[in-house]
Amino acid sequence: MRFFKGLLWAIILLAGLYFFTTNDFKAIPDKLATTVSQWTASVAPEMTSDSAASDSGSSSMSSASDSAASSATTEATPLEANVQGKTLASTYYYHFDDDVPTAARQVFAQAIATYNQTGIVKLVAGTGTAEQNQITFSIYHKTMTAAEQGTIELGHGGPKIIQRIGWGAYTANHATASLNATYTAAFQESVAVHELGHALGLDHSTSQDSVMYPVDQGKTALTAADIAGLNSIYNN
Repeated sequence: MRFFKGLLWAIILLAGLYFFTTNDFKAIPDKLATTVSQWTASVAPEMTSDSAASDSGSSSMSSASDSAASSATTEATPLEANVQGKTLASTYYYHFDDDVPTAARQVFAQAIATYNQTGIVKLVAGTGTAEQNQITFSIYHKTMTAAEQGTIELGHGGPKIIQRIGWGAYTANHATASLNATYTAAFQESVAVHELGHALGLDHSTSQDSVMYPVDQGKTALTAADIAGLNSIYNN
């Protein structure tokens, strides 16, 4: 038994000596070093790229977070009660009353261009039919009383919904937008945009950036909330 064990150990020793002297074993440290070197060379640029991507991602996340926060806090401009739940065509035919002065026509024309640029509604000159959307541009005169000193009414406007049910059913908006010609301050683009907004169905907004803020701020560009309000009427 002891002789057998001794012979077994001798065989193991000889095999070990052979293994240590082979080129494959000697190459192991070199292979390991080469593998580590290749891994370092390939990983380092990726880490740099990842770092760059991380910066971009951080910026993107920050931007996305800002956008999400903006979306979360931005609500559509309110709608006039009588257009809510109504399905209206996006095309309007407009005309001016005969007594509308040039100054009023000019600012209304600018307001028309502003809303047409949204691509949500299309306002074209003409009278239209009873079944089609219409807007009448006009003026009126109202002098503020002593009790109303400090506040000037510059204009008014709004939708008038015409709805027929049953055979030949249709829904149309025969709206008006009017400026208070008693005061020259009424002949401003911001006022015309505001009153045309009412005619199209937008109600007052609490945002001072909105063209629908009830006190004139000189705003002529529709906000994202104003656009969202229009979309909710004409792209519902």
